Amino acid sequence: MIDATKLTEKVTFIVQDTKTYEWKDVATVYAYISGMKNSEYWINYIGGNAEEVLNVSVRYKKCLAELIPQTSGMIHNGIRYDIINPPDDVLFKHSEIKFRVRRQIS
Repeated sequence: MIDATKLTEKVTFIVQDTKTYEWKDVATVYAYISGMKNSEYWINYIGGNAEEVLNVSVRYKKCLAELIPQTSGMIHNGIRYDIINPPDDVLFKHSEIKFRVRRQIS
């Protein structure tokens, strides 16, 4: 289980409507956000595509566990990130979900 004192960042998960293509809020929660290690950043940067990749951990919510990466995203500090992997229900204990999100910089 994630330590509650680490959940300091407020994020909103969003999903795109398949008919209208509008983004709708799914849930606003507190999250723990960590960036890539220095070596991981430079491996991504070498290819010329500068992107910011973050790891996001939140408490388990069924609506978040059902998000699909192709039609889902996250907003943090007014910046939209794409979810790039399926939600990971850590050890299938329904206590924590981890996401990997990305934002194109260049």
